[in-house]
Order: sequence, then structure tokens, then C-alpha cells
Amino acid sequence: MGLHNASMFRKEDVRKIFALTAGLVLLAGNFSFTPANAAADNTKKEVDTLNSQIKSQQGRVKELDGIIEKYRQRIADQENQASTLSNDVLLLDNRITKTELDIERAKTDLDTTKLTIQSLEQQITEQNARMGKQKESASDLVRRIHQADSVPVFEVLLSKPSLSSFFDMLEAEKKLQRQLTDSMAKVKDFKQSLESTKKDLDDKRLTLELQKKVLKKQQEHLQEERNFKISLAAETKNKQSEYERMLYELNQQQQSTADEIATLKDTLKDKLDSIDESLARGDVLLNWPQKPIDNIYITAKFHDPTYPFRQRFAHPGTDLRCAVGTPVYAAAGGYVAWTKLGKAYGNYLMIVHPGNMATIYGHLSKFVAHPDMYVQRGDLIGYSGGMPGQPGAGLSTGPHLHFEVRQNGIPVDAENFLPSLPQDDN
Repeated sequence: MGLHNASMFRKEDVRKIFALTAGLVLLAGNFSFTPANAAADNTKKEVDTLNSQIKSQQGRVKELDGIIEKYRQRIADQENQASTLSNDVLLLDNRITKTELDIERAKTDLDTTKLTIQSLEQQITEQNARMGKQKESASDLVRRIHQADSVPVFEVLLSKPSLSSFFDMLEAEKKLQRQLTDSMAKVKDFKQSLESTKKDLDDKRLTLELQKKVLKKQQEHLQEERNFKISLAAETKNKQSEYERMLYELNQQQQSTADEIATLKDTLKDKLDSIDESLARGDVLLNWPQKPIDNIYITAKFHDPTYPFRQRFAHPGTDLRCAVGTPVYAAAGGYVAWTKLGKAYGNYLMIVHPGNMATIYGHLSKFVAHPDMYVQRGDLIGYSGGMPGQPGAGLSTGPHLHFEVRQNGIPVDAENFLPSLPQDDN
């Protein structure tokens, strides 16, 4: 009866049972998904430590957000107060402190992202190791099954003391098959989890790059605000009377410049038209006052919302970053109306052009062109400056050229009349 029942099994089944049973102990250990060695335990401890650090950093970010919000409200209140030197210096101090807090927050966020990436990489390494062991075990099982093909069926049967032992082996084989199926499913799940984790890692790296750019920009703003405070102290000599004089100059400049442009354009019309025919025809396109165009970098735009004193007076021009002593060129042909020294623009120069246009070049370290001089488009007219605290720098956020375009005497956005910069096309 027992031998008859045994004959109901195919030779291949019996051989596979032999091979599977032989690998039962090995497979049971290798397909375990719980940490089974010191390395796995260490990895878990490292991940737990990283997660604890991440939680701590996230708590600090939340704390900084609360402090930053208080400074934001304080700045908003101060911007609505009377414009006195002491109030505006205090306003600058609070803006500087807030920017420092913004930088600390950005750095903390950056560190949190780095820790998250480190934790994910640890988990990926562990998952890869587990998958490697499982694949190795599966390969070993396949090898054993192939080896079993050469074992005679009756040798397998006779190796067991009784038929009951043989049927126990069958039950063990079924259990092993189920475990193998479950383990292969877990391998598949782990693979999907690994792919998901890698995607999270890629997203985190992109976030990291964006955070670095934000941090760099905030650091630039911090230095500009500090420079602005240095310039304010230098131009006002910390006296309220000098500060009021500077504000008066800023408020009066637009109207007085408009009147002067109106007078000159009528007197010099024929001469101006011959100096720059493209502007005379109405082809309103200016050149950038720096060369080459690839090196031009805008630090503050027309009516820039990040300008330190935007609540006191709008930023009427376009600021171009450049080292002290960088050559400055005429944006178009025209008549040099004047060169002046003012508290706001420092050394600055105005050129009147055809078509009711005028350009102003501020924070110069040296003049080359002089009043009553006619210049062609692209002629050298001076050198840039703007180093805070230096003579002729004026109210400056750092070494740069303040470039202003006026149409009918009114400041307008210079970028509307200039070729696009290479970085603008990206």
C-alpha cells in the first residue's frame, strides 16, 4: 500500500522533495526579514540615531519660524513709523537680524535634508544586502534541484526509515514551497520599496540644490543690508539733519532731472539726432553699459521688492554687479548733461539722448566723460564704484553700477529697452 502510494509521485517530484528538504534549514534562515546579524543591528541603530537628529532639527526649524515671524511683524510696524534716522537704522538692524535668522533656518533645513538623505542611503544599503542574500539562497535552491535530477528515485525512498517519514518529508516540502513563495513575494515588495526609496532620495537631492540656492541668495541680501547700513552712516554722519537732506535730494531729483531733460532735448535736438540715428528714428533699443554681455549680472531690478529701503523710496533703476573700477560705457549716443556728487547716487552722470530718452550712471569711482561732451554709443564714460563708505559711493548695497533709464524725464524699467541677457533665456 505504502509503495503503491509512493509510486503515485513522479520521479521529478521526489527528487525535488529531496533537494528542497535538504535546503530547508538554510532557506529558513536566509529568507528571514528580521535583523539576523550584528551588521543589521548596527544599521538599525545608525538609522535610529539619524532619525532622532532629523527630529531635533525639525524642532529647531519650527522654533526659528516663530522667531522670524515676530521679526517680520516688528519690521512691518517700523516701516509704518515716521522716517527718522534712528527709526530707519533700527529698521535696518531688524532686517539684518531677520535675514540672519532666515540664513540659520535655511542651514538647519539643509542639514535636515542631508541627514534624511544619509538615513535613506543606509536603508537602501541594508535592503540591497537583504535582497542579495535572498537571491543567493534562491540560486542555491535551484542548483540543488538540478543536482537532484541525478539521484535515483528508490535511493530517495530507501533513505527514509519508513513511509511515514517519507510523507513527513512531503509535508515539510509543502511548507518550504509556501515559504519560498512568500519569500519571493517579499523580495518583490522589497524591490518596489527600494525603487520608491530611491525616488525619494532623488527628490531630496533636488530639494537640497534648491535650498543651497536660497541660502546663497539670503547671504547676498544679508551683506547688501549690512553694506546699506554702512553707506547710510557714511552719508549721514549719523546726523538727523544730513539724513533729511538725503531724503530731500531723493524726492527732488526726479522732478529737477525731468525739467533739465525737457530743456536740453529741445535745444540739442538736431545734434542728438545725428549722434544716434537709431534712437532718432524711434528704434528704442539701448546697449548695456557693461561689456561683455555674458558677464552682466543684475542684483536689483526696477522697483525691486527686496531693496532695503523700498518703503521709503522706490528703486528707480537697475543695479549691475561689478568690481570697483569696471569700465562703464554709454548706452547710446548723446549729450553729457552733467556729472554730480550726490548723497544717494554718489558720483553719477547723465546723458541725454534723442527720442526723449536719458540714462543715468550712478556710484562711479571715476568720470571719463565730462559735461557738455557728446558721446557715441559704446564710448567709455567712467568706471564703476559703489564700495560702501568710500568717497563717491553714495547710498550703496555693495560695489555695483546703478543704471537708470528715463523717458520724458520719468524713470522707467531699463530692461524694456535692452537686449535680453543670456541667463534670462534659461
